[in-house]
Amino acid sequence: MNENNLKVYANKALCGDLSYENEHFVFNYTEQAKDLVSLTMPLRSSSWLSKKLHPIFEMNMPEGVLKDAIKNHFSKLQKMDDINFLRLIGPYMLGRVKFNTPLHTKENLLLEDILHSNKENLFEELMQKFAIRSGVSGVQPKLLLSAHNKTTMKFEHYIVKSFESNYPQLALNEYFCMRAIQNANLSTPEFYLSDDLSMFIMKRFDVKEDGTYLGFEDMCVLTARSTDEKYDGSYEECARVIKDIIPPQNKKASLQIFFKAIVMNHLLQNGDGHLKNYGVLYDKDYQDAMLSPIYDVITTTLYIKNDIPALKLSDAKLWFKKKTYKAFAFQSCGLSNKEYENILSECEDAIVKTKKEINNFKHQNSEVKEFLIHLKDAWRTIR
Repeated sequence: MNENNLKVYANKALCGDLSYENEHFVFNYTEQAKDLVSLTMPLRSSSWLSKKLHPIFEMNMPEGVLKDAIKNHFSKLQKMDDINFLRLIGPYMLGRVKFNTPLHTKENLLLEDILHSNKENLFEELMQKFAIRSGVSGVQPKLLLSAHNKTTMKFEHYIVKSFESNYPQLALNEYFCMRAIQNANLSTPEFYLSDDLSMFIMKRFDVKEDGTYLGFEDMCVLTARSTDEKYDGSYEECARVIKDIIPPQNKKASLQIFFKAIVMNHLLQNGDGHLKNYGVLYDKDYQDAMLSPIYDVITTTLYIKNDIPALKLSDAKLWFKKKTYKAFAFQSCGLSNKEYENILSECEDAIVKTKKEINNFKHQNSEVKEFLIHLKDAWRTIR
């Protein structure tokens, strides 16, 4: 077996080979390939070459705590470069694209057991048990789990996120930010908060009823950037990608959703809405592509007092300015004045509604009560 070669699968069907040779990553589709690996890499007979790992293959590489845990564990056995990382976690990776022989894991957890557990160190226990099979990108500790929902009696896939001591109540933060996103009538994945408030659980949105996967590509992939460049680029660039990738029947709605999501991120003071936190879903190819549900929204200014937005708008990373946003809504997103005003109104109503939900949230822990007061105070208004 060539140690620098990996088989690439899309929905468990072999579609190509990835290798590293002459200081380049080289991907070739097989003659029988029917599914593309990325909207940016359509089917063709010639090779796809890149000096860095192709963005679609890097998209779900582990980051942060999870990557360190895997690297530390296996570095004594083999060199943990990109190819070997993919070789190790590739069969388990999140989404439709996997490497080497895709595996079917049989261990499952009950969703209720995660939500209602009284174990103090459940997340750490899950981390040790599932670290290698949880090919989930992101710096915040995350795990890819198969959870069995008793209500539907189906095996469903979830991402479980915990928080570290330097980010207190991050799960609670994300939960109410995502409630605000829902209250703004934006599509989100299903999500839950564990009873002890230590874990935020989100259902994956790329798994179909038959267990196969929708294609998902974030804006790093779609703008040909590596994960390290996720804070580069601009909202205008993302809007151009939507115009280029999304088909006519979904384009207007996608641009409206994107603009509303940006407004909500700014009202919620989320300075981490980078290129990996916006993406496109599709079944076959660009002809049925649509903007993905909104995910990974938190109020970052609670932890970084003078935080700024992750991406540029009109060549600057600044919080909401009416003139700038209005120009972006009209010029980049094609909104009418009425559509623009309606979106601002919906977003402000969502903040008001979610603050009422926070007021009604009953919890005896005084630290939680104090945190929620700070959370509400951090949120902004437009008018």
